[in-house]
Amino acid sequence: MFDRDYELVGKHASIVKFFVNDIKIFPYYIDVYKTAAVFGLLHNKTAKRDKDSKDDATIPAGVFVNHRSECMIIYRLVMLLEKSRGLTAEQRIDRAFRDDAEEGDSEQLAKNMEVFNSYVRGGLEVMKERFLDGCSSDDDYLRRTMERFQEFKNLNDDIPLEDSIAEILNNV
Repeated sequence: MFDRDYELVGKHASIVKFFVNDIKIFPYYIDVYKTAAVFGLLHNKTAKRDKDSKDDATIPAGVFVNHRSECMIIYRLVMLLEKSRGLTAEQRIDRAFRDDAEEGDSEQLAKNMEVFNSYVRGGLEVMKERFLDGCSSDDDYLRRTMERFQEFKNLNDDIPLEDSIAEILNNV
């Protein structure tokens, strides 16, 4: 898990590149990837791979080595808190902590990673809409970014993450 290259394609690759290369809100693709997973989860937004465009952006396996612990935390949160598939709390715990064990089911892990990456893609679409749409200058992007990060902070202040995790643990 998080031990091989990850390729974003189509509009999702274009969004990542724009954040890193054009407006430079994020220094690296991996930073956009991690942030997008959180945005996707918070906004309950997933997206399928876009195969209509030829654009691509790759996050090399070597980059994941340095960010593995953060990616694992975000992955586990997504697996625990994602409820759209109707899994029980125990199944979500298995998905978050057991499916990636060495003796775990590699087919199930691949499915879980697809769920996770669908949240990354969905989060990229949310980020584009909330950070980029309607902006035309560097000042617009900067102003919008500051507004969105303040909203994000306020949103996080209102979400009792501990309560969500406690709810899962109490239902096991």
